[in-house]
Amino acid sequence: MEPILSAPCTPAQRQRDVLLGALVGLARSTVNEPKTEDTDRVLAAGLRQAANADATEEALARMTRIVETEKHRVAPNCATCTMRCGNTDDYDLARLWAAPETIRALKLRMLRCVFLLAQGRPDAAAQEVIDQDLFVLAEDWDEDLLLPVVQRAEALCGR
Repeated sequence: MEPILSAPCTPAQRQRDVLLGALVGLARSTVNEPKTEDTDRVLAAGLRQAANADATEEALARMTRIVETEKHRVAPNCATCTMRCGNTDDYDLARLWAAPETIRALKLRMLRCVFLLAQGRPDAAAQEVIDQDLFVLAEDWDEDLLLPVVQRAEALCGR
């Protein structure tokens, strides 16, 4: 398995997980709030950075700050909400690495496709899959629910 899609061992890999978790939080924030003119661009740039095996810890941290800033633009009241619902929380990838092997494998297949779809400028169909798959990454779904989502992503990215 490529090092960017394995449990983190180095500071850069741990920061990659933080970035991916923040990207999930940004995607989830757009479920109930409208995107800004920059949201899709920030999501794609963050995914490209996360997919870069040579990205430094500093570059990944810088991108994480950009993603967090965009999330607060999309859902400005969530950061100070006193009745937190958790809908825009960043995803802790430790949950992915601790998931049962079959679930982890499906989610990693889905994440590979999200990385591929984020290259360049995703069209509307690809952006919809990116948004939905990042949302699903944080869900505790079983194989029966995950498999069709993964298959749709794979079909769209030509896998």
